[in-house]
Amino acid sequence: MNDSFYASVKLITGEEVLAQVSLEEENGEEFFIFYEAVIVGEKLKLDSERGVAATGLTPKMWMRYGGEDLNIVRKEHIITISEMDRFGIEFYEKALQSAKVSSPIKKVIPSHEHTGYL
Repeated sequence: MNDSFYASVKLITGEEVLAQVSLEEENGEEFFIFYEAVIVGEKLKLDSERGVAATGLTPKMWMRYGGEDLNIVRKEHIITISEMDRFGIEFYEKALQSAKVSSPIKKVIPSHEHTGYL
């Protein structure tokens, strides 16, 4: 990828996607390539007995059933894009690990008996 960077991207669908991103150009048309894109769901749980609210984050692969780690996104489908700072990159890397484990397609089994993906 040409000059890739870690970014948080807001799409016209309303989704916020975290990914390693690069801007590419082919035949005069610019587009973005997202590598290992992740979305993070947020769930709010209210505990009325204690009077507190807890928020849980659930990372998922953006394209859960796709066979590729690369996705092409047309420039006109992006509202805004922001490069992540060190904290954002660390969060993304942890979220990516968690999302890969929970992916319905690519589950790595860390074992000497099994290699590859299920």
